[in-house]
Amino acid sequence: MNQDEINALAEDLGVFARRLHNERVGTHLGATAVHALGHLDRHGPMAAKSLAQLERVTPQSIAKTVATLEAGGLVSRRSDPSDGRAHLIDLTDAGASALHDDRRLRNRWFTEAIHAECTDAERDLLLIAGRILRRVGNSNNPPP
Repeated sequence: MNQDEINALAEDLGVFARRLHNERVGTHLGATAVHALGHLDRHGPMAAKSLAQLERVTPQSIAKTVATLEAGGLVSRRSDPSDGRAHLIDLTDAGASALHDDRRLRNRWFTEAIHAECTDAERDLLLIAGRILRRVGNSNNPPP
């Protein structure tokens, strides 16, 4: 891909991400909080350090997010049985419910838009593109 194509793709992804984010009207959760809850939902209880690594943020940044989520009753902390000095962060029932509500709001628009704008073949391509984008996003390759 040349630089113009990369720029266009990055812009396209930005437009989509902003729209998807804006479809969360009414939720009080920020993107970082939603991502943290999602990681806990998918991977189960974990140390703050692990959560920070998954989010690719500093431990200080994730500590603020966890403190906010804990104050809202969306996560809880408990002692790590394998390391008495550490704590595991876990999703509460309220956190799971908030995450579900957030996903429902975003997915309602997304589902309607895909069915209105895309052919069956394009929907299949979107699923493939999603898997590719996840792989690229999770890549640890350094920039060229």
